[in-house]
Amino acid sequence: MTDVVDRPRILLVDDEPNVLDGLRRQLRREFTVETAVGAAKGLFALKPEEPFEVIVSDFLMPGINGAQFLKAAAKAAPHSTRVLLTGHTSLSDAAVTVNEGGVFRMLLKPVETNTMIATLHACVTQHRLLVAESDLLERTLRGSIKALTDVLALANPDAFGRATRMRRVAAAILDRLEVTDRWAVELAIDMSQLGVVSLPPIVAAKLEDGVELGHGEQEMVDRLPQVAVDLISPIPRMAPVADAIRYSRKGFDGSGPPDDGVAGERIPLGGRLLRLVSDHDTLLAQGMSPTAAFATIRSHAGHYDPALLDVFAQTTASAAAASVREIKLVDLKPGMVFAAAVLNKAGQVLVQPDQEVTTSLYARLENFAALQHSVAEPLFVLEEADDGSTAENAVVAGD
Repeated sequence: MTDVVDRPRILLVDDEPNVLDGLRRQLRREFTVETAVGAAKGLFALKPEEPFEVIVSDFLMPGINGAQFLKAAAKAAPHSTRVLLTGHTSLSDAAVTVNEGGVFRMLLKPVETNTMIATLHACVTQHRLLVAESDLLERTLRGSIKALTDVLALANPDAFGRATRMRRVAAAILDRLEVTDRWAVELAIDMSQLGVVSLPPIVAAKLEDGVELGHGEQEMVDRLPQVAVDLISPIPRMAPVADAIRYSRKGFDGSGPPDDGVAGERIPLGGRLLRLVSDHDTLLAQGMSPTAAFATIRSHAGHYDPALLDVFAQTTASAAAASVREIKLVDLKPGMVFAAAVLNKAGQVLVQPDQEVTTSLYARLENFAALQHSVAEPLFVLEEADDGSTAENAVVAGD
């Protein structure tokens, strides 16, 4: 008998309560069994915080049949393994049922108790394999992204700082939107500056300072999104991130690369948002105040999603000013944001303002502190406003 704590959770769905009661009695020594009478109650029982290892459904039910129910259950609980009980023996019907419902096992009724238990244990094993694979892929994805951003922070702190500033502005906009794949949009902004590592230092410096570029230099800059796309495309699950970066220079009116006729809301949201926050940051780098930068963007409205512009205006109007505090290098923590440039004692800029502190950046500053000119203290960082508004919102607001 399996210990109660270790018993896999099984959901049984049938339109006949007596059948469910019988199955529960047969299986309760091996599994924690929950039952639902009918497909509607079955879907209601699927809660992300209480997942089932296995979902078992009868085929013949009024309204939504078992195949249709399991197809819907696959969306609500993608990691749960699915089993269909049926009296149908037609191979063509069986194939449709298995394919549409993503069914792992199909059992023909009547089913012996030992067969049912053995099948459910096989399903539990399959579920745990899927969860372990998903977890490994997720950790691989996070690790790959962290490695890329850490390399960018060390190789080109200015580009990393630009990505950080853009992300905070974008976050204030995204907070006011209902976005399904927000993670992809935010990663696109984080990854958008990766291509800068391919630029000669003099061109990268001009780009950061908002200096006008020559024709050849501009061509290098125009290729940056594709360089970033090529770097991240081999990473699993990054297709929507790559698409956002690919369209980051595309105007809402269809102008700009890529020249494929895509315009308006057909452009990925991440691409539309990237165009907006990137151009805004460039104008700030040229010395404009946030108010003047936003007015300039408004004057070229055809290049930007009008809905995003409206939300951007709301975040600018409602953002609260952040306070600034002084700290020493030893008190610096990851996640803090510099309110002013970090200098060495010779007056050279080590880190640009608005850059978020990461573990690698802190290590870089510690290395500078050991050199002759060291790091000039105190450092100035942003902190949250008293009303709970974050410093990321304040970046948009102040002149």
